[in-house]
Amino acid sequence: MRNRQIPRGLRDLLPEEVKVMRSMEKKAARLFSSYAYEEVMTPTFEFLEVIEAGRGSRREDLFLFMDREGGILSLRPEVTGSIARMASTHMHDADFPRRLFYTANVFRHVQPQLAQYREFRQTGVELLGAAGVWADAEVVNIAVKLLASMGLERFKISINQLPIFNSILDDSGLDAEDRSLVRKLVEDKDLVELYRLLEGLNIEDDLKDTIAALPVLHGGLDVIHRIPYVEKNRNASAAVEELIKIYDALKIYGVTSNIVVDMGVLRNLDYYTGLVFEGYSSDLGYGLLGGGRYDNLLGQFGLTCPATGFALHMDRLALVLKCRDEEPDHYLVGGSNYQAMIEKSEQLREQGYIVEMDLGKHSRDELEKRINGKNNWTLLYVE
Repeated sequence: MRNRQIPRGLRDLLPEEVKVMRSMEKKAARLFSSYAYEEVMTPTFEFLEVIEAGRGSRREDLFLFMDREGGILSLRPEVTGSIARMASTHMHDADFPRRLFYTANVFRHVQPQLAQYREFRQTGVELLGAAGVWADAEVVNIAVKLLASMGLERFKISINQLPIFNSILDDSGLDAEDRSLVRKLVEDKDLVELYRLLEGLNIEDDLKDTIAALPVLHGGLDVIHRIPYVEKNRNASAAVEELIKIYDALKIYGVTSNIVVDMGVLRNLDYYTGLVFEGYSSDLGYGLLGGGRYDNLLGQFGLTCPATGFALHMDRLALVLKCRDEEPDHYLVGGSNYQAMIEKSEQLREQGYIVEMDLGKHSRDELEKRINGKNNWTLLYVE
């Protein structure tokens, strides 16, 4: 075979990269388990209607194919929808709330570039059957603890309450197309295009001023008092109060030094209904994690159940991690007596060491050269 390339947007992970990924998975699983979350697994692909239940009708970023029975299938672009389908299928009689976590590869037909792949790895949590401030605060707190446990030093998690934005747009009377465009421009913080669009819309000036201000309202809790129109809309005011309560709960957890209030965080999935949040590092221009409340998603599969959660983009985090786990000491066992070498190697492995046994009967000097300059390596030559 002459063509040894792989499709665009995919990549091979070499041993050192896999070590980083496995280390992240272990840390995540240990943290999630300490909060009583239990691991689940879902299929790599689902029927298209399952995927679209959460993501709407957008298909441009899906990998689609057909099975031999004519069903239209999609590789999973995220895991939350699959867990909603799974819970609705298998957990009707469960004792809620249920705390679940997962680690899985997901697939999106995006334009490949640095930190944006067509196949990448996610880990995350879903808290099913718990409504209210303390459920939202728990998952945000876990998100902060997760990034810190990975060794990330400089990071923030931006939080917002989606009904603030939705309620303001309800008063504007905009049609679905204009609402979608406004939402995209606010989320992209594209101020030039947002101003241009608002100038051409037939809505009240104070609404225009409020929408235009949203992308730049970013900072401490005080930013929510700088939203011009909120006090005129009962639903928006109630959402602001909810956001304040979540922030106060995060104070009790002691994580607000990593929290930022950002009115421009809206998330781009259709199923979010309340709190939304994103984690990022100043060392990378892409988000590291995202999540929020999605109280209506499970109902689309027949199980009325509030829910909240988040997912971490592990491939992106691996790009900015500065710390690596220390590996156990390595031994290189050499010699000419294979029975003695095997016995010694097994003894060392039982003690927790990493052991490589020489298979070529190399001399002591040759093996010394092999480990020269390698940290934590020791030669054991069995005569």
